[in-house]
Amino acid sequence: MNDKINKFKRELMVRKYSYNTIETYCSCLKVIFDKCGENPTIDSVKDYLLTIENRNYHKQIVATFRNYCLFVLGIKLNLQDIPYPRKQQTIPEVFSQSEISLIIQQPKNLKHQAIICLLYGGGLRVGELINLKITDIDSSRMVINIRAAKNNKDRQVMLDQSLLELLRDYVKEYKPINYLFNGQKKDQYSERSVNELLKYWTLKTGNKKNIHAHLLRHSFATHLLDAGTDMSIIQKLLGHSNIKTTEIYAKVSTNLISQVKSPLSNIRL
Repeated sequence: MNDKINKFKRELMVRKYSYNTIETYCSCLKVIFDKCGENPTIDSVKDYLLTIENRNYHKQIVATFRNYCLFVLGIKLNLQDIPYPRKQQTIPEVFSQSEISLIIQQPKNLKHQAIICLLYGGGLRVGELINLKITDIDSSRMVINIRAAKNNKDRQVMLDQSLLELLRDYVKEYKPINYLFNGQKKDQYSERSVNELLKYWTLKTGNKKNIHAHLLRHSFATHLLDAGTDMSIIQKLLGHSNIKTTEIYAKVSTNLISQVKSPLSNIRL
């Protein structure tokens, strides 16, 4: 089993998949072997998929199995063979700007405050934040360089002056090495720690929303749209390959919604 996983890992590395993606795929492949045997079939994988409720994990298992078949076994599966779960038409939950302001003011240490401000101020995914290196903060051009993000793509987002000053104070006090945010025992901060600190400080404000780091990314995009930022610019800032992914924020933009005149306004009450 380990030989097959190592061979799959090598194929992913040759194709320059990101470190996080390789780790995720290899972990999923081990689960497939554990649940379906060392020679999994389409039917055995489908049987396992029936037991999975989480859509994102379902997608990871499908992507892993399809890539394993293609890269290692030389078998190309199509979506008719083993489909991804149907997309749910959900509306992303967002914080209001007043809620964001309250959350940012809560932390009593610069590290937590810097993390929250970076997630919201740059619309970063939590994985992108923990992979940031000190050298990725470009104060001369006032941009943040996000390297090897989702789909192994690089991009840049704006660096606000107030965020830059906060980061300088943070670096001066905490003296991080290599990565911008170091863990207590590791070179790199963990995704779990980011989500835990965000949940802790958000609950301090009395906010009971389903709190996770991606909520700040949703809020970043929605607030930009509220402010009149062009959808194509938001797409580039978020690193979306398809603008249809970005267009979901039009469903929660209060400015766009409020501009539509209700038919009730034509009726005298």
